[in-house]
Amino acid sequence: MIRSTHQAIALRAFFAAALAACCTLAAAAEPGASADELLGDANRALQQIDAGQYDALWQSAAPFMREKMNEQQFAGSMRQARQTVGAVSKRGWAAVTRIRYTQVNGVPDGLYANVDFATTLADGHTLFEMVSFQLENDGQWRLTGYAPRQSQNAGAGPARIATP
Repeated sequence: MIRSTHQAIALRAFFAAALAACCTLAAAAEPGASADELLGDANRALQQIDAGQYDALWQSAAPFMREKMNEQQFAGSMRQARQTVGAVSKRGWAAVTRIRYTQVNGVPDGLYANVDFATTLADGHTLFEMVSFQLENDGQWRLTGYAPRQSQNAGAGPARIATP
C-alpha cells in the first residue's frame, strides 16, 4: 500500500511537471512572445536605418504603413529622423514595451511593440531611439516607426507610427 501511494504521488508529480513543460513550450511558441526575436528585428532595423537602406525597410514595414504613405514619403520621414542622430558610438536596448491596441483611430487592432535604445553618439552625448513594430498574422514583427528623442520619457507612450 505504501509503495503504491509513493508510486501514485511520483506519477502525479511526473504528469504535473510534463504538463507545466508543455504549457511553457506552448507559451514560447506563441507568435510575438520572444523578446529576443523582437530585439533582433529592432537591431536589424537600426542597422538598415544607419545604412540608409530605406527601400528594404519599406518592404518589411507593416502593411498599414505602406498604405498610409508611399515609399518616398516613408524614406523621407526615416531619413529626416535619422539625420537628427549623428554618428553612433554604441547602442544598447533600454526597454521593450508591448501594447495591444483595439479601436484606436487610425491604428489597426493588434499587438504593437516599442523597443527603446539608449544610444551613445561619437561626441559622447546620449539620446534614445524608439523602434516600433506591429505583430502580423504570420508571427513576424513589422516596422511601424522610428523616433529618436533627447530623453527616454519623451514620447514613451503608445507605439510610434512614422508619419509624412
